[in-house]
Amino acid sequence: MRKTKRRIRAGLRLKLYLIILVPLLMIGLLTMWTTQHLIQQSSLSTLQQNNVILTTKTAAGLDQAAIQSVNTSSDPEQTTGYKELRDELIKLREQTGAMYVYMFNHVDDKWIYTVDGAPWNDDNYSAYGDDFVFSSAVDRQVLAGQVVTTPLVADNTWGEFFSTFAPIQDSSGQTIGYVGIDIPAKTVSDVYKSTLTTAYQLVIPIFAAVVLLAAIVAMIFIRRTLSQVGEIKHSMEQVTQGNLTIASKRITSDQLGEISDLNNAMIAHITDMISSIQHSSDTLQQSSGHISEVSGATLRQTEELSRAIQEIASGANQQAEQTEQSVDQSARLGQIMDEIGSYVHQFGATAQQLTTVRNTVLHEHELLLEQGKANVSSVQQLQQLSDTLAEQSRQASGISGQVQDIVKQTQILALNASIEASRAGEAGRGFAVVANEMGQLAQQSGESIREIDRILGQFVQQIVLIHAEFARSLTSAEQQEHRIAECMESFEQVSQVSEDVQRLASDLSDKTGRMQHIRHEVEEHLTHIAATTEQTSAMTEEVAASALEQQQSVSELRNISGDLNNLAGQLKGQADKFIV
Repeated sequence: MRKTKRRIRAGLRLKLYLIILVPLLMIGLLTMWTTQHLIQQSSLSTLQQNNVILTTKTAAGLDQAAIQSVNTSSDPEQTTGYKELRDELIKLREQTGAMYVYMFNHVDDKWIYTVDGAPWNDDNYSAYGDDFVFSSAVDRQVLAGQVVTTPLVADNTWGEFFSTFAPIQDSSGQTIGYVGIDIPAKTVSDVYKSTLTTAYQLVIPIFAAVVLLAAIVAMIFIRRTLSQVGEIKHSMEQVTQGNLTIASKRITSDQLGEISDLNNAMIAHITDMISSIQHSSDTLQQSSGHISEVSGATLRQTEELSRAIQEIASGANQQAEQTEQSVDQSARLGQIMDEIGSYVHQFGATAQQLTTVRNTVLHEHELLLEQGKANVSSVQQLQQLSDTLAEQSRQASGISGQVQDIVKQTQILALNASIEASRAGEAGRGFAVVANEMGQLAQQSGESIREIDRILGQFVQQIVLIHAEFARSLTSAEQQEHRIAECMESFEQVSQVSEDVQRLASDLSDKTGRMQHIRHEVEEHLTHIAATTEQTSAMTEEVAASALEQQQSVSELRNISGDLNNLAGQLKGQADKFIV
């Protein structure tokens, strides 16, 4: 138990230490990161401000006459002013540690180098007139006469650096050039490292002292807290073992102390409850024993009464069941008779419908037979007309043969007339023209007659086919007429059968009606007997049910009193386990 208690305290102590120290460490790390970031930004800002001051002073201290001579000379690099200015820029670069110092100007809408501060032995220096390029935003600010400092930029050749540009003005305030100074990022990094080291030397000891002080305060706080938790835990462990005489001691004045007081109050309440339960369980055992004795006597009396009522109810039930069976059998017989009557009515209705259908179909067949006879007569007339038309077509074909002969004779006469006209010479030329026209007309007439003969031949063939089709239609109409006559004879036989069926259905309906009347009288008598029997049976069943319910209630009461007695004993046994 002590090992478990120590292990729990050790785990809680570690968690409390972590809760206090981890935020302190995180705050320290955040403080160091913030300090590092601020120092870096401050180093860059300081160097930029210093570079602005340096560039402004340099622009103000340059020899204006030398600048004017360089700007106006045709060969600027050979002038004394150029050499003086370049020496001054080289000296400034070496003294300040700048990466690059130079002069430039805006000529003919473009930026050019004027004086480069590179060493004299540097062959890669920027000569006068070389293009000088920077961003459009800086371009506008520099042209406006402002002192401009760029942020850190990266270059593939020079690495990271920032630049400051300042205008050079003469005594009248006119801009005669510009000076630029580039500071490498290495300078910013050196300043940043130096400042950061100094800051760390100041911040780290202070933070270590704060952490140490926090750890001491945490140890004191955690020790008091763990002592209070141990007291509460020890008291609760004794309660779980049934010992209600151990109270927890209040050590702290915070919420844990209040929990200790609440724990003691809870133990006091539980003690009172256990004492009350022990007293009540004794009383409950005595009461449950008395109830069990009374319920046993009542149960025996109720059982005797229930057996007597059940014997009466059994006889009434048997009589009621027999009567109900008779009523059910009568009802089933009535249902069967009703079904038979329904079938008889349906049968008679079907016979009537069959008669009606037979009359309708017979009338339709008569109309169809008359229509068939009319169709046969029409087909015969059409056949006669087709014969007449075929004969007239043959006669027309004969006439066309005669006309063909006439056309041939006309052609011969036209040929003879042409011969005679040619013999007559110039006098018979007009007659020759008429003869020629007559020949052509005879030829056209012959072609027309042949076309007419061809059409008449086809017409005669179609008439022959129509005649054959009329013959087949006449045969089919005669067969249909014969079949309709046979159907009419069959329907006459069906009509006779339907009349017999209808008569039998009427007789059967009368007999079932008389049987239904007799069944209704028997059913009325059985219903009266069944009602009387049911009333007697219902009364006995109600009395038996009441007796049975009373018996069950007494039995349940006896069982409940036994269970209550057992529960009271168990409750007393459990309450006796507590030490109060």
